[in-house]
Amino acid sequence: MNRAETDQTGPRLYGNWRAERGWGIGSLTTSATIIVFLAVLVPLLAISTMPRVAMPLAGCSVVVITAVVVRVGGVTAADLLVRRWRFHHADAAGWTELSAGVLTDHPRAADLPGVLAPLLPLDVDDGRGGRHALLWNRRTGTLSVVLRCSPVGLDLADIDQADQWVAAWGAFLADLGYQPLVQHLAVTVDTAPSGGTTTREHVARALDPTAPALSRKVLEELVAITPATSADVDTRVTLCLDPNRATPRPADLLAAVTEVGRWLPGVESGLGACGVAILDRASTSWLVGRIRVAFDPDARATARTTDHLLYWDEAGPIAARECWDSYRHEGGHSITWALREAPRQAVGPSVLAPLLAPGPFPRRTTLLYEPYPADEAAAKVEAEVTSGQIRRAWAERTRRDETQRDRDDRDRALQSAREEARGAGVGRFTVYVTTTVQLDADLPAAIADVEQRAGQSKLRLRRLRGAQAAGFAAALGVGIDPADLLRRHTGR
Repeated sequence: MNRAETDQTGPRLYGNWRAERGWGIGSLTTSATIIVFLAVLVPLLAISTMPRVAMPLAGCSVVVITAVVVRVGGVTAADLLVRRWRFHHADAAGWTELSAGVLTDHPRAADLPGVLAPLLPLDVDDGRGGRHALLWNRRTGTLSVVLRCSPVGLDLADIDQADQWVAAWGAFLADLGYQPLVQHLAVTVDTAPSGGTTTREHVARALDPTAPALSRKVLEELVAITPATSADVDTRVTLCLDPNRATPRPADLLAAVTEVGRWLPGVESGLGACGVAILDRASTSWLVGRIRVAFDPDARATARTTDHLLYWDEAGPIAARECWDSYRHEGGHSITWALREAPRQAVGPSVLAPLLAPGPFPRRTTLLYEPYPADEAAAKVEAEVTSGQIRRAWAERTRRDETQRDRDDRDRALQSAREEARGAGVGRFTVYVTTTVQLDADLPAAIADVEQRAGQSKLRLRRLRGAQAAGFAAALGVGIDPADLLRRHTGR
């Protein structure tokens, strides 16, 4: 949730993002508050009913409260222990490693590793005389379409135009709450140093042999100074749609594809007003090339020609292994971070430029947005306002001074409720950042580069220890949302 602020002496700023807190006391979540309350209450009740077990229960309560309250690296000790146990269990079962090859006989050898395994591309007609790919998740039933985009950028745009683009983007996100099929939207910016070969090849192909000598000399000098500054930049928007939410529900996969195709043109037209030019819908061969490059950076040069890789079984790596704090795959070693905290202060429209700009190492940044349905948005913001009032009443009852951060958070919750009443959209968003190196010796420099750029973008990131493979898949922008996978796993 965000709002715009106007300063008469400066450019327009944006801010007031807030995390969904519930009515938890202090920095605790709602579930953590309930656990702490029960951990305190049970030993007290045991004193009057079963005095002999009161002391052992008190010791267990201290352990439980410590696990819930103490934070390590931005997460509770309980979450860290659970994640450690799950990772070691998966490692012992062999789920963190993929080993394949030309002689490997496996009935599902074409599957991608990890949470990407259920994905299968469907080559469908776009209704305009062309064809594009839909990524079908065989586990969840969702269909994802990747839109290749060319953003206009803010460098040469005036302030008023930038404001219009940001306002249109806010309206576009708000409209997603009225699109029942949309499960989430992902915006992915993929950058990598190219070494200048692309520019040199382009100039060589376009140069007229009969051009004047002076013109040829000028072009040669320009190409000579280009390698240090050139880069490959790819921007794409992925829409993940759930046909099961349609009314009536599609009877089969063909009906689901038809239903998704009916919704896509409206979403594409909405993006056009946000300063984004839609190039086309990604084809299967293009998706194969991008996924292949993510797993094998050496394939970047050959993947520029979309006809080079045509088959889905060429997208995945020959070998991959998930470590606790990194992900090793064919030809690369990757680290993935997730958003820990959005900017606390108001920021300008180009705040993410340092994180999205090309650097010395391949980097992939994905913003994932999950809209709340319009009929649930009001209840969400009202619940947050009520939760703020509960925390304030608790502070008064316990004669504890309310912190300034709690006051500001309550004001932001009220502001969000007012904006939602005026038609603003409500949803959850997060950011995934993946950097990849080919030599282990370059890994510390790549980590420092990402963390420095995140700081310049006013973002606080957290390395996904124990979930590197899932974070890597989410940052690809191919319809994978770890939060949705967790909800389906736990049934919440």
